[in-house]
Amino acid sequence: MNLISLSFLIFCLITIFIYFLIPKKLQWIVLLISSTIFLFYNNFTVNTLIQAGIVLLTSYFFGILLDKYKNTKKSKIFLIIGISILLFLLIYLKYTNLFLTTFNHIFNLFNIPHQFKMQQHNSLIGISYYSLIMISYLVDIYRNASQAEKNIFKLALFWSYFPILTSGPFIRFKDMKYSLYAKHKFNYDNMCRGLVRILWGIFKLLVISERLGSYVNTVYSNVTTFNGFFIIIAMFFFTLQLYTNFSGSIDIIMGISEILGIELPENFSLPFFSKTITEFWRKWHITLGAWLKDYIFYPLLKSNMMQNLNKICKEKFGKKKGKKIPLYLSMFIMWLIIGIWHGGEYKYILASGIFQFIFILAEDLLEPISTKINNKLGINTKTFSYKLYQVIRTFTLFSFSMIFFRANSISHALSIIKNMFIWNPWIILDNSSLYTAGVDFLDFRVLIISLIVLFIVEFLSRNGDLRDKLFSQNIIFRWGVLFILIFAIIIFGCYGPSYNKTDFIYRQF
Repeated sequence: MNLISLSFLIFCLITIFIYFLIPKKLQWIVLLISSTIFLFYNNFTVNTLIQAGIVLLTSYFFGILLDKYKNTKKSKIFLIIGISILLFLLIYLKYTNLFLTTFNHIFNLFNIPHQFKMQQHNSLIGISYYSLIMISYLVDIYRNASQAEKNIFKLALFWSYFPILTSGPFIRFKDMKYSLYAKHKFNYDNMCRGLVRILWGIFKLLVISERLGSYVNTVYSNVTTFNGFFIIIAMFFFTLQLYTNFSGSIDIIMGISEILGIELPENFSLPFFSKTITEFWRKWHITLGAWLKDYIFYPLLKSNMMQNLNKICKEKFGKKKGKKIPLYLSMFIMWLIIGIWHGGEYKYILASGIFQFIFILAEDLLEPISTKINNKLGINTKTFSYKLYQVIRTFTLFSFSMIFFRANSISHALSIIKNMFIWNPWIILDNSSLYTAGVDFLDFRVLIISLIVLFIVEFLSRNGDLRDKLFSQNIIFRWGVLFILIFAIIIFGCYGPSYNKTDFIYRQF
């Protein structure tokens, strides 16, 4: 059930109508039924039913045990068992082929004739999200940061709340339990604000992301024909496609939840205005970063192993340099996990993990050298021009790493990079050549104007939610903006049988 499909629209309208129609104490049950339908809509089999049962029963019973035996030796044992079951299910369903591919490479290296066949596993939608969400649920109970939910059906709603299954954001039980199960009255302002956000999300997806995807797909599928200048444009276009696709879906999810009266954490905060890769990742997929810091990075950094390594490194390399080694090692492990989380292929590990770690490590190590060079050359780092350079540099580095994310394989990515440097200088002067790569003259103009609109909206949103400013205007202006947005989607949206609709990129993760 695609987020921008007619079936999803009807599904949401029915859910919202019944949600506010029935007695408020039963509202959470409506969400549970809707979430169950959504969870099994495309993939209802015995296997997926067993998966759902394992996740729910493991989380419920081990949560109860952790609550009962708090601050005892048994508590840690129960935590390890519970997390191990959830991780095993995730690894088995999502990463089996990664292991098999690795073994096949090793066998080829040593000329061993045996080859493992790739496996096809039926898994529920959102497995990467709900697995980590339920792990954090158990850890929070263990840390006394939350209490176990005694009602198994309410816990089922928490892990299967349907809007977040395709893309997040990552939620935590201690933050959601009141909002998710509370009695909500219909609120006209919430409905208006939610609808505006949903429309903005649809605009990003249908008007911008789909057009960007047409260009990117054409170039990446034939890099020998569309090389050099075409590839560079496609590299930047894919980053924008990924953002508008991901953030647009998040806007729809947040808008639906806002209408229902349920608060979700924000997942983006103007990432393309970032001056460093470190800052970029604080503003991109915010809830994933926060989850990994709280449940992977900081516990790892504070672990006995890292503390012992810290002492050894300080003695050997000095206090200042020595303390950096455990920090970098913890960072590397965290970024490796981020790469693995994005998909069971080496290209994701490289693009979303290793490259990002290298960029952040380079920023930290080269900062003193950069400062000395700037001082020597008399460069004023407070100026707009220098900050603009930093923003462009960050955007370029991230876009380059995403070549591996979008490519079919690492070898395909290397081929793309190689062909990037094959130049025909006349192509830049020949404007008509731009319209041969999946986007015609009209679509290209619509795309550029839409991206300018996106940039203006993002820029104006720096000082707060732009919807507050919109709803403070006169009614004629408010409705004028809304009708322009609606008609822009209707007229310029890419939909219908003539279009090859790109499914939500993050849905596969």
